[in-house]
Amino acid sequence: MPDAERMRQTKEFRSLLNLGTYPVGVKMYERAAEALSVPGARLLASTATCHMAALARHHSPDGTCVTTSSGMKCLWGLACLGLIATPERLSRGDLNRPFTKDDEAARTLQEGIFMLGNEGQRYSAMLTAPLDVMPVAPDAIVAYMTPGQALKVLLGYEYHRGKVLRDAAITGQSSVCSGIAKVLAGAEMVMDIPCVGDRTWGLVPDDQLVMVFSPTIFEELLQGMRATDRFAAHPFRPFLNWPVIFPPDMEPRGRELEQR
Repeated sequence: MPDAERMRQTKEFRSLLNLGTYPVGVKMYERAAEALSVPGARLLASTATCHMAALARHHSPDGTCVTTSSGMKCLWGLACLGLIATPERLSRGDLNRPFTKDDEAARTLQEGIFMLGNEGQRYSAMLTAPLDVMPVAPDAIVAYMTPGQALKVLLGYEYHRGKVLRDAAITGQSSVCSGIAKVLAGAEMVMDIPCVGDRTWGLVPDDQLVMVFSPTIFEELLQGMRATDRFAAHPFRPFLNWPVIFPPDMEPRGRELEQR
């Protein structure tokens, strides 16, 4: 059943950001049978993380979905999330060749992409859902937003402890998958530029970023976003206390101001 506190947090998060879509909850399972037994979860036999996130963030009626390692068709996503051990051809950077000049550049790029699968398979299934109706506690929370909305989240994150995002490794590859993996590995928050897959199969607009954060900081994050709302409400209020100056030809002249 959905959790009342999570529903409240989701509502406030969306309200503070004027967020058009919903944050997405992600749950990983070591045993596929456990994921497949979650009530109301729809099994997807051919999908990708970005596709599942799109179903959830647009709050589709059937947006609570589960897939297993065999149902995930994106090799990057499988390896990032530890649903398989990273294959050698991926470690070599073979899949990066369309984006790089040569094999060396492809390998170097691959080294910058965080993948749980580099340490072997950890999970067998994944569940995603709109956060407010998620039937289980999430391991990570994903939200897509504009840079202005992301700034609001960052200010909320910094409010209590002055902490900043230390992980600035942005590759434009496997963005949401790698972000989830980093949170699963212990990061509190990750910000990235959605990758080509996110744009193609997740239908993420050009003007959006992706943020992934741990559920353990959600309440503190909301408190910080609330506390900074006076000076950093979204949409940001413009400062307009200055004189308006028009080109001379567009300003009224002499007798044009006379009352008739």
